[in-house]
Amino acid sequence: MQCQPLPPAGEVTLRCMDAAGLAEAIEEHRGQVVLVDFWATWCGPCLELFPHTMELQRRLGDRGLAVITVSLDDPDNRPAVQKFLVQNAATTKNFLSPYGVGPAAFSAFGIEDGALPHVRIYDRQGKLHRTFQSGGKTINAQKIDEAVEKLLK
Repeated sequence: MQCQPLPPAGEVTLRCMDAAGLAEAIEEHRGQVVLVDFWATWCGPCLELFPHTMELQRRLGDRGLAVITVSLDDPDNRPAVQKFLVQNAATTKNFLSPYGVGPAAFSAFGIEDGALPHVRIYDRQGKLHRTFQSGGKTINAQKIDEAVEKLLK
């Protein structure tokens, strides 16, 4: 499967990124708290959580929060992914996994429960602080807020 880039849609960009690229993206934000939201357009709980992720970025970005989104959609679905990102004003760093849907993507990104949504929060030194595994259900957004706020203090 190929993961071809799309031209930016306004301020929303979507680039392909593998697991090594994710590690680099997190490192680029050293000194900031980083929230990584793994999601997909086919995942109802993901679509429910995604606006909260964008709201967190808008509310806490000036305090040092950086948000990275990683879609685990099939690369052929990239126009729908970008459309969703535009609809949600996702001006964060947005990436599309080249691995497609399934076990290869979960394995590459270390998503042990094999379910979305999946959220990780890294401290200002780039160390993983907290993981929210969903088991395919909704993640408690308030718990994410609390973890982020703790690191921003």
